[in-house]
Amino acid sequence: MTESSAAFAQLELAIVEARGILQDLPEHDVVSRLHELKLRSFVLLCHAAFEEYLERVSLAVLSNSLKAFEKDGVVRDPLLAAGSFYKIVLANEINVRFAGDRLQDVLDVVFKRAISEHKKAVDENHGVKTKDQDVLFLPLGIRLFEFDRILSQSLNSFGELRGGMAHGFGMKTIAPKAGQEAKIHNMIRLILSFDNFLCERHVVKLDQ
Repeated sequence: MTESSAAFAQLELAIVEARGILQDLPEHDVVSRLHELKLRSFVLLCHAAFEEYLERVSLAVLSNSLKAFEKDGVVRDPLLAAGSFYKIVLANEINVRFAGDRLQDVLDVVFKRAISEHKKAVDENHGVKTKDQDVLFLPLGIRLFEFDRILSQSLNSFGELRGGMAHGFGMKTIAPKAGQEAKIHNMIRLILSFDNFLCERHVVKLDQ
């Protein structure tokens, strides 16, 4: 059975909770200002859930790769990619370590520093658009657009929709309940495929 991450389980729960807002809305009509506000709130909550998922799983890939390295000494690709992306210089770390230290201990310091830099980048991230996807996954050696351009473009479009919802109450139309739920269902399906890929590729349970 294909594994999914703890972050994905949290995403599913957040979406279920967000759907509660739509419980009493008609499927295909937006008949009042209250209905419109509930639909807008649903979009904002789903966007927050997607953003949190992407951030969580990005950090989980690195932290779980580090745990596996500390256990078996095998360097995983995300650790190498992060070290290179954040320009952590191995020679600098060797110079400040005792000569008797094992290479694995030195690498451990390098990888932890790279993860620390990535946490800073994640903390400063605000969104799910293409530029945000790159902030979260390029340091891991993953370009989401190349993995699944439909998912990447769907997240980008949803980020733009969220921006309109949050800052443009002059928007004239909003999709009714059925349209919003269909969109979210499709995005969850695409995200699950990406999540499965991350779990399988790194051969670790993404449990953080």
